[in-house]
Amino acid sequence: MKPRILIVDDNESNRMLLTAKMEADGYDADVASNGLEGINKAEGLHPDLILLDVMMPQLDGFETCRRLKAKDETRYIPVIMLTARGELEDKLMGLEVGAEDYIVKPYSLVEISARVRSLLAVRALYARLRESEKMAALGEMVDGIAHEIRNPLTTVGGMARRLYEAAQEDVHKRYASTIMSSVKRMERMMARIDEYKGILVSTLKPGDLNAVVEQAAKEAALLLEDLVDSTGKRKSIVINTNLLPDAPPVSIDAINLKMAIFNVIQNAVEAIESNGAVTLETVLLDENTLALKVTDDGVGMSEEFVKKIFHPFSTSKMTGAGLGLTISYRIIQDHNGVVEVESREGQGTTFTIKFVLTPGALVS
Repeated sequence: MKPRILIVDDNESNRMLLTAKMEADGYDADVASNGLEGINKAEGLHPDLILLDVMMPQLDGFETCRRLKAKDETRYIPVIMLTARGELEDKLMGLEVGAEDYIVKPYSLVEISARVRSLLAVRALYARLRESEKMAALGEMVDGIAHEIRNPLTTVGGMARRLYEAAQEDVHKRYASTIMSSVKRMERMMARIDEYKGILVSTLKPGDLNAVVEQAAKEAALLLEDLVDSTGKRKSIVINTNLLPDAPPVSIDAINLKMAIFNVIQNAVEAIESNGAVTLETVLLDENTLALKVTDDGVGMSEEFVKKIFHPFSTSKMTGAGLGLTISYRIIQDHNGVVEVESREGQGTTFTIKFVLTPGALVS
């Protein structure tokens, strides 16, 4: 998803000018005409950065910033204050109420772009650090869970098999079979948790992204044999590939990256309720970036759910333990890659995974 910038300014010309510049820089832009509206939009939209005018009616920029920084849901959104008041005490006031930067009018749009890029980069680094800390804590937690569950699970499964073999009545066999099926599902969950625990930092070397995609697609195709819809009817899903011929090399760990791509494909397949297709495409975005796009025509997701899709256990599917996309996200980070998600409810989803080309790679 594109970074979202909220522009809070009572001057319509300023809003239009800044909106045009932010959108030209590749961001999504939203606007508010006063401080109160800006606070409400910040709480609802959760923008990545706020451009905030100081001189506004009803609620000036200083008080708006103070209130934003006082709320848990908006406290960590970077704020750049824009004002004609360039005295030292005004700048100090802006910093004291929590603004990350302070630009005096008349300002250069080029300067604003540079400041926005800088703060977004810092925000991304902090987010990655927090994600790493959460992942470490999660690893310890799931290790304990796995240890506590595995032994009793083995006992339950073994007893259920003995009951099934000894049962004389069909109803008892059915009950035992249900228990065994549930145990198998739990074992798959435990395997996914072990998979998460076992991921180490990727060892990168120049490789062929297309080859990894093809291997992941081949393994994912095996999933299609057992997929059924809500009525019990077998799903009809195809996986199509449209790979760039002679794609330039990128730095990869083939084993880990195949796991990441497989998880994304699996998510796409499971998002299709009955009949549909998943398309895998590699494409050069520019002279330095090779991208993999995974597109499905499944149920899609809301914007709110897209924001948390890579968080551990953000799923309604017990079979995946909610860790598949979390694992993929971590592996892609290890590859210095970026993953973006575009989705609309009822209209499918596209995952775009961007990789930096290996230095010296020739782009034909």
